[in-house]
Amino acid sequence: MTAAETRSFDMDGKLVIIMGAVRGIGAAVVRRLVGAGAAVGFTYRPSGANQRYAAELVASIGASDRVMALVADASDRDETESAVAQLTERFGRHVDVAIANAGDTSKVPWTEITVDQWDAMMAINLRGAFVLARAVGDGMRDNGYGKIITVGSVMPNIGDPRALHYVTTKAGLIGFTRSLARAEGKYGIRVNCVVPGAIHVEKELDQGSDPAKTLEWLKPLQCLQYRGHVEDLAAGVQYLASHASDFMTGQVLTIDGGRSHY
Repeated sequence: MTAAETRSFDMDGKLVIIMGAVRGIGAAVVRRLVGAGAAVGFTYRPSGANQRYAAELVASIGASDRVMALVADASDRDETESAVAQLTERFGRHVDVAIANAGDTSKVPWTEITVDQWDAMMAINLRGAFVLARAVGDGMRDNGYGKIITVGSVMPNIGDPRALHYVTTKAGLIGFTRSLARAEGKYGIRVNCVVPGAIHVEKELDQGSDPAKTLEWLKPLQCLQYRGHVEDLAAGVQYLASHASDFMTGQVLTIDGGRSHY
């Protein structure tokens, strides 16, 4: 391939797995990467609502032959390995891109966080990334190429007393990303973290939030005076997933409208 071709944003022929992707940022990433030519498997926890969302996501994508919905708890090693195996068997190749998007965003005053709640947050947000990396690592090494993308948060740069356990996991993901990039670079595996700011997602409406009021308190905090949308994150993920970012690893790509600078 020419230098221009190796830096392409196209995803033709790439196989992607994204953990936790029936709605919000994850669903936008699925749509974007399929649109760019990739085959994408996405996971979700089994529930009536999630099954409905998964079916709606598949139906909304014209190239449904390149989309596969998989049931898996991202914190469970066996279920994650099974999801990867099902995906690779269907498409006949190793995973090229793995995206650790599954996460819990619960907010509880830190003095009210139980040990069980702490452990559950660590399991889904941190252990999930580790389990996914282990599940795809051998195949990526065999290929001599791969992309692992973690999904962080601006909160470790800001702090949030209402979500100590959540913020701790997102800070941990940055250390995980940088350390794994050091370990796997010699095998051609790139590891980066995309960090969203206050992105507008459907869950806000489910929780009764007023988008207009949210924007008003955000404006003084951001350089850009409007809300970010899931498509903004999906574009950043496509960059990290594509050959366009091949000389980038161990990095944090922040997409937050200028809320945090570092």
